[in-house]
Amino acid sequence: MAFKRLIIEIGQGVDMHGGDQNNAVLKATKDAIHHCCMACISEIFDIKDRKTEAKIHADIYVPHPEQADPNVVIDYLSGWAVDATVHQGGANPEGIALGDKGKTEITVALVVLTVYVDC
Repeated sequence: MAFKRLIIEIGQGVDMHGGDQNNAVLKATKDAIHHCCMACISEIFDIKDRKTEAKIHADIYVPHPEQADPNVVIDYLSGWAVDATVHQGGANPEGIALGDKGKTEITVALVVLTVYVDC
């Protein structure tokens, strides 16, 4: 058998204050995976073990890729076989000033999850 793409889902996550790449990545991962109802995994493809019969590839897009940890996605999706690649992307608009602090950095991350099944 060979792995074939089943689902491609995109999620967006935003860290409004402080420019935390990993916080934005986690939010984007949750956004993407929560848009998916993968009933077909068990009902159509009869997959019993998501770690061997299915896998997820995550493409992570953030403004500062050197600060992003792909393990944020891998750990969150721990019930799956997951690999993740970090890319330059996302958005980094100027934030607002909070109290006596200067303007904050807004970080927008995108995570593209591609689910593959062995069929």
